[in-house]
Amino acid sequence: MKNGFLITLLVTGIQFSTFAQETSEDKIFDYAETKHELSLDMAPIIQGNYPSGLLYRQHYVSKNGKNVALRLGAQLNANIASTENSTSAPDPDLVDRNYQNLNVFIGKEWQKQIQSRIIGYYGADLNLGYSRSSFNNTPGSTNQTDFTNKDNSYSIGTIGFLGMRYHFSKHFSISAETGANLSFYSSTSETNSNTNAASKSKLNSLGFGMIPLRAIRFSFHF
Repeated sequence: MKNGFLITLLVTGIQFSTFAQETSEDKIFDYAETKHELSLDMAPIIQGNYPSGLLYRQHYVSKNGKNVALRLGAQLNANIASTENSTSAPDPDLVDRNYQNLNVFIGKEWQKQIQSRIIGYYGADLNLGYSRSSFNNTPGSTNQTDFTNKDNSYSIGTIGFLGMRYHFSKHFSISAETGANLSFYSSTSETNSNTNAASKSKLNSLGFGMIPLRAIRFSFHF
């Protein structure tokens, strides 16, 4: 519901600005002059989720005269924490948590100018992901359980997307994307403790899902 509201608000604002312009207005931007684009995904920030992602586009004209762009994006997240469990006083447990996640995608998009400030675009990205996490509980006394869990996961998939971009000026624009994702996911989990035998499990899955709001990107063109 929240995603739908954000998309509606963005589209309404773009349409209002477009209709307020003269139809004879010259094109605001020219990708022949500003071939490069660097953008920040604002959707995680608006929704209160972190981290955000970065995207680089290189615009060019194909052999058949179509406006296209190559895309390279990445998202990195890391969290390392060490705390003492006060509930186990007077000998508190030491709890260590470690998490890293990296997602990289590369793709291509095709563009169609709709108005002097607006471009519609579509395409596909190849997405690669890796994450690992660990949890270790070191007891303060020897008669308690020493527990460790480690997880590693990999993913590969393709994302088809559809979007619209609005140019405030030659160098600044905002865009919104929706999409669909087909991906393969593989994960392994290993658990060890001083009271039970070590255990290891593996999961493989193939999934398909819609992405109502994939990104809201604020871009700088240069």
